[in-house]
Order: sequence, then structure tokens, then C-alpha cells
Amino acid sequence: MSSMSRRAVAALVLVLTAAAAPAQSIRDRIRLSPDKLTPITDEQANELTLTLNDAAVRPIQVWVRAAGRIAAGSRIITAALTGDDARYVKVGQRVRAFPPESRSSMFQARVTTVNASEAGATIAVTLSGPPHAGSVQYIVEIVTEPLEVLSVPNEAIIEADGHHMVYVQADKGRYLPREIEPGLQGELYTQVLKGVSAGEQVVTLGSFFVDSERKLKGL
Repeated sequence: MSSMSRRAVAALVLVLTAAAAPAQSIRDRIRLSPDKLTPITDEQANELTLTLNDAAVRPIQVWVRAAGRIAAGSRIITAALTGDDARYVKVGQRVRAFPPESRSSMFQARVTTVNASEAGATIAVTLSGPPHAGSVQYIVEIVTEPLEVLSVPNEAIIEADGHHMVYVQADKGRYLPREIEPGLQGELYTQVLKGVSAGEQVVTLGSFFVDSERKLKGL
């Protein structure tokens, strides 16, 4: 190989090494401590845009969604709910309804009847105005009353093999995996029945990176 060719190869290696360094820099600098905590420096946290959020008692609002049908010449939509969803629905709750073929046609409504059964419930939803012309089927979204429960952000929860886990900050820059028992899942937060206490901080944005580091190291 000529000296010019050797210089070209050496230059290519330097370019590839420099390109790979930023992607590897964060991962290479993270090391697990003997107590199996994952330590991350302030600089690494900034690079990862790592964010924390409290486990706290806060309101969780659930949107119950169901498919329903409307009779010709009527403003009443009937729909069937499963047992899990039915327990949150009550007469008077606000509803948004729209036909699948015209999602831009959003209608306001209220729950007017709830008939409970062993399987769940059959509900009636009354539109506040005339329905969409020619539409028989509707999607209804029921805004349930908020519940005050201990919860964490949905983004903090990692699901694997039927287990749910969050990363709790043990002290500044060090994080410990904690298995939790989730309850009600809302639009933004999930109820925690067991696994964390109010006031503990959990990793939200960046939790999957912290989790992948532990798995790569066989822990």
C-alpha cells in the first residue's frame, strides 16, 4: 500500500471515530455503582434531557370511549360499556360524540341513562343538537369525574414481561429501579397502588435510557 493510501485510510478511521464518539460518550461514562444504583452526572442528565417528577396525590381524569348507535330521527346514542369502564360513568357527565366517517363533526352531549348489568352497563347519551345527517354509528368519549389518588406520570412507567417499573431517585444523580402495582390509568397520570410513596421523585423523560443501561450491564 502506498504512503498516500495509508494516509487516506488513517484519515478515514479518524473521521469515523470522531463521528461515533458523541453517540457513545454518554453510555461510556455511565457506570453502575456496587449497590446497583445507576449514577448519572449533571452533565449527562443535561445531555439526556433527564427529567424528574414527584409521585404525588393528584386528580386523574379518565376518558371512557365506546362505540354507539343512534336511531333515525333521534338524538339519543346507546352504547355498551365493559365492567371496568362502566364503574366510572355517571348520569350528567359530559360527552363528545362523532361519526367515524366524519371525525371533524364533533357533537357535545351528556350521559342521560346508565343501566348497570353483570357485564358492565348500557348507557344513553343525548346530543345537545341535531345529529350528523345520515350517520348511524358514533364514537362517544365520556369525560369522567377526576379521582384524587397517588400517581406518577405515564411516561415514567416501563412495562416488560407483565411487570411495571419506575426509576426512583435514591439521591442526587443516582437512580434505583422499583416495581410498582399500577391502578387506574388516566390521560396523563397512572395511579400507583404499591411501590412508591408520595414525595419520591421518579424519572420521566429519559427513563428508557437509564433502563437500557442496566440491561446492557446484565442487571
